[in-house]
Amino acid sequence: MEELREMLTSIDLENLLKIFDIQIGLGVLVFFIIFKSLFAKILIKIYYKLTKNKKNPKDSIMYKPLNFFFLLLGIFLMINISLQSSKRLILISNAVFQTIVVYYITKAIATLITEESKVYKKFFKSENKAINKFTCKILRGILWIISFVFVVKKIFGWDIDFGGIGTLVTGLGIGSAAIALAAQDLVKGMLSGATILTDKPFVIGDWIEVGEFQGSVIDITFRSTRIKAANNTVITIPNSTITSTSVINWNRLTSRRFDCVLNLSLETPSEKVRKVVKEIKLVLQNNPEVIKETVEVNVNAISSCSTDIKIFLYVRQSEYVKFLKAQQDILCSLLFLVEKENIDLAYPTQTLYVREGKGESEE
Repeated sequence: MEELREMLTSIDLENLLKIFDIQIGLGVLVFFIIFKSLFAKILIKIYYKLTKNKKNPKDSIMYKPLNFFFLLLGIFLMINISLQSSKRLILISNAVFQTIVVYYITKAIATLITEESKVYKKFFKSENKAINKFTCKILRGILWIISFVFVVKKIFGWDIDFGGIGTLVTGLGIGSAAIALAAQDLVKGMLSGATILTDKPFVIGDWIEVGEFQGSVIDITFRSTRIKAANNTVITIPNSTITSTSVINWNRLTSRRFDCVLNLSLETPSEKVRKVVKEIKLVLQNNPEVIKETVEVNVNAISSCSTDIKIFLYVRQSEYVKFLKAQQDILCSLLFLVEKENIDLAYPTQTLYVREGKGESEE
């Protein structure tokens, strides 16, 4: 017994306890590494059961983040169990883990703030897609700002002195002026974006023309609007530019104008000209894509090389691609009528007169 007592007193019991705590901590970490996927599936299944969703949990966008979260939870518990004597490390690990928890909660809420989510549709749904996108971005931005302030002030205990920041910026001289100008442009862009959303000169999906640029609107953000041009390039236009210039919205058209001049050869008899004018008008009025009441076909002028027939009408198709198809059908029908009547189309000609004897020529 005396020998056993001597052995126990010689062994550092505190070190033994530390080793035991480390083993328990490592065991907890291994446990979470093995079962993290299972825990993730259980949570997603519970959520799917509440929302009556029948998808595979592995297909959820939250499956991998939850796996990573449970791995971090295992590391956090391991540190707290294994390093109980080191209060500083425990405080740091607690702050880091709480920050990660806030991040994942914020991210989960942010995924619900979309145009298609049921939560958003219940409280903020609008018929305007651009307003929906704009509102969602503002709400997500506010959410992340609140989370950041919460982490800084509540978890890390840092006090944000906005007054001190303002004093510092004021004292920067030229730098503060540059910041003020940048902020002015930012505010101007945001106000222009709000103007676009309230006035609705266009919405997402409209084909617009702004200055030298034209294309289909694909997105409206705080400070700019993105359009996709006909060659599939994406053009970003500042909202301040859009509100300060003329915007043509081709989607607001109910019809498109078509006009052309048919140049007949001067050798065409007047009777044939009259006949072809009547036939052209009749064919165009019977075209289902043409608005019948708008058709105008008249002899417009007689030039030095042709008799000009002016054709003017409106096509029902306002969409550009469909309009091109209707325009092609009209032009082909005009060519068919000219060929049917054996009428030659005029082309620019030039006559050269030569004066003999002096070697001079006149044109």
